[in-house]
Amino acid sequence: MKKLMRLKIHFVFVLILLAQASCIKKTTVVPQDLRLLAAKTATRAELFKMLEDNSGHIQTLKATVSLDLSRGGAKSGVLDEYRQTKGYVFVERPAHIRIQVQMPLVLTNIATMVSDGKEYRVSIPIKNQFAIRDVNAPVAPNSAMSDLRPQVFLDGLFVDVRPYIGKANIKTTFEEQIVGVHSYYVFSFIDFSKPETELLEKVWIDRTEMEVSRKQVFGKDGRVETDVDYQKYHHEDAEPFPEVIVIHRPAEDFTVKMTFQSKTVNEKLDATTFDLPRPEGSELVQVSSTK
Repeated sequence: MKKLMRLKIHFVFVLILLAQASCIKKTTVVPQDLRLLAAKTATRAELFKMLEDNSGHIQTLKATVSLDLSRGGAKSGVLDEYRQTKGYVFVERPAHIRIQVQMPLVLTNIATMVSDGKEYRVSIPIKNQFAIRDVNAPVAPNSAMSDLRPQVFLDGLFVDVRPYIGKANIKTTFEEQIVGVHSYYVFSFIDFSKPETELLEKVWIDRTEMEVSRKQVFGKDGRVETDVDYQKYHHEDAEPFPEVIVIHRPAEDFTVKMTFQSKTVNEKLDATTFDLPRPEGSELVQVSSTK
């Protein structure tokens, strides 16, 4: 009799637990736009070989772009924007770049900038000003839009892992990350040669199409210096290249969006492309010494 009573009590206890569980459990169908996107798979070696191969595919670039530039926002409380400005970009790697920015509609040159990797020159015809500056000179946090140096564009245009290859002091780590509905493979490049290790760069590969979708470049203090988004690759091109590149510079509070309207790659550029003499009568607003 006691044994039967214990079985009944146990049975009632199980029923209570099941009833409670049925009250707690809730099944919800996750909307399609919130579900994790299908992700492709590759090995670390395969992905790094892809990055290495792609690093040097494009040696010259000639492009017409639409530029959206903004400075400021939540941090400064003031937002300056320049929308749908037309621009021309010429690149000869590793260090030469020329950028011409035109005023919308009237297509008058706002500024022309060239850089050889050591110094850069800026001509601003509407102000009749000309400047020669060191590419490594610091940019003040309250600098004007005209201080956006061409090296920022050059660094943002390409992902190049070759400087890290074969360096004993550089360690490469590899991990998987999920952000929103996207899965990523992430390479991190870390310098161990100093008393405090320094994170140099992160390259994010979106596993949806196995494309580089982001790169982050870090400063000595570990803060992000440059954060670049790569969007809308054209796979029909011989050299796949993103249609949209968005360059964020947190320290200077700059954001530059480059939308490519046309481009030509690996075509020889004229030797004078990267010449920018000082216009006669223009004001030399600043000269920074180079090493």
